Amino acid sequence: MLEPQRHARSFAPMPSPPLVSVSTPNYAASFHEFGRQDQEEDDTMLARYHGRIEIRGPLRFWGLQQARPEALQPVRQFFDGWSETHCGQKPPYILAFVNSMSGNLRVSQAIKKQLNTLLDHKFTPSGRGEVYLAGSVCELSEVSNNERHVRDVIRDTKRLMAVANITQLRFLVCGGDGTVTWVLHEIEACKDENRDLFKLREEEPAIGVVPAGTGNDLARSLGWGPKLRSVAALVGYVQWSLAADIVPLDQWQVTITFDQAALMAQNVSDLRGPPAFREKTNGSPTQHGKRVFEGYFQNYFSIGMDASVTHGVERARRSCLGKLCFLFGLGKVCYAAQAYRTGGFSCCAAPLSVQGDTLQYRSSASSAASTPWSELEVGGVRQLTLMNINSYGSGRVVLSREELSQTSPSDHLLELVTLSNACRFGCVMAGGTAEVLKRPAALKLTLERPEAVQMDGESWVLPAGCQLEVRWHRTVRMLRPPTCPMGSWSGRQVPGFWHPKEPPF
Repeated sequence: MLEPQRHARSFAPMPSPPLVSVSTPNYAASFHEFGRQDQEEDDTMLARYHGRIEIRGPLRFWGLQQARPEALQPVRQFFDGWSETHCGQKPPYILAFVNSMSGNLRVSQAIKKQLNTLLDHKFTPSGRGEVYLAGSVCELSEVSNNERHVRDVIRDTKRLMAVANITQLRFLVCGGDGTVTWVLHEIEACKDENRDLFKLREEEPAIGVVPAGTGNDLARSLGWGPKLRSVAALVGYVQWSLAADIVPLDQWQVTITFDQAALMAQNVSDLRGPPAFREKTNGSPTQHGKRVFEGYFQNYFSIGMDASVTHGVERARRSCLGKLCFLFGLGKVCYAAQAYRTGGFSCCAAPLSVQGDTLQYRSSASSAASTPWSELEVGGVRQLTLMNINSYGSGRVVLSREELSQTSPSDHLLELVTLSNACRFGCVMAGGTAEVLKRPAALKLTLERPEAVQMDGESWVLPAGCQLEVRWHRTVRMLRPPTCPMGSWSGRQVPGFWHPKEPPF
């Protein structure tokens, strides 16, 4: 008997059936390392953030075949279903994002070719004239030549939609969690530059995900599956993006403030943040002796053991031995080795350098003026994690069933989890659960020395002590695929996710 699914409320399956029967289809561096490494390594980090395809396993060898013509035909069923339920309104325009010039080029270029075949493909549905699946592909590698490329494509797409009398725009992002965050930022920047582009929040494009990153936690939580298993499966992902429900998701802002004197004490003179962070200058980058960086996340933000291990693994992957480990499917061995090297297994390692072992938090999402800061003593912990969704560390469900029933990824609250020692960390990574210490709406703390941090699976080492503040930023619109039968993953049933079955292509 299957174990009931565990999920946060707003990502739970809806009772209504889907319109179409769909076949279920870091690089890491520290703040002060980025910009001081060789150009090739800097380009690798940027490519990963800008849609680098991180595909391992069979897809690299025998999953590159394009979908057969007959496999494309079920897509046209959607037109009949959409026409019946939407009074003749045209289906959404699908804008897919892919970087075909990074990662495994054979895989990324095969993905782009399949998407180009699907989008703007002409069909002849029963009882009507010839129609086409409105859509196009945005090549993310062009960002290296024009940083405004994505915004320009979004603006031009809206013009094409107006001419074709199409009202809805949906995005399909091929990549990992960091790429989704970047596309969300580009939507926000596009709104700031073009006030008439998306006048209402309901007009903003909702985002679907093709899981082609490393951890793919957001894709797992929403129901897009743990990874893309074949290029031909993109037929199912396009169908899903058309028939998907729109669900809200909180986006959170992380502000890191460095004191200039502390940076000088650590001999850090040229500080540049990784791509996930942007420096807030306010006219001068060193105003009042401070350096302030801002970043955003949707999944989780963590300080401590897990970030140290992830940072060590990403550095090891650049070596010949590390590349061989992942090539032959021995990634877990690399993680275990890095856990040992970074002190993850040591019971005598120093706890986090949280000033006074105390942090400040707000328990309400109300405005700052009406909600005071409260203090919370966390003690000598070795890991502090703020979670927004039900998937952590490549698919682990950290919260218990009871706690998950009380949470939502759009309630303007985070789940604060702390781990005091290596045994608790090992238990969580092995599939155990952790207790929620508090559900803050905002949080701030001070670190007295450099610490490892990770945000949505991307890890860095802070070069010096700093002040950290996390607060709610906005609610974004994501796509959740229509309800499908629960499949298996890694040979066992995993609660909390809607895993696609392998498409029959």
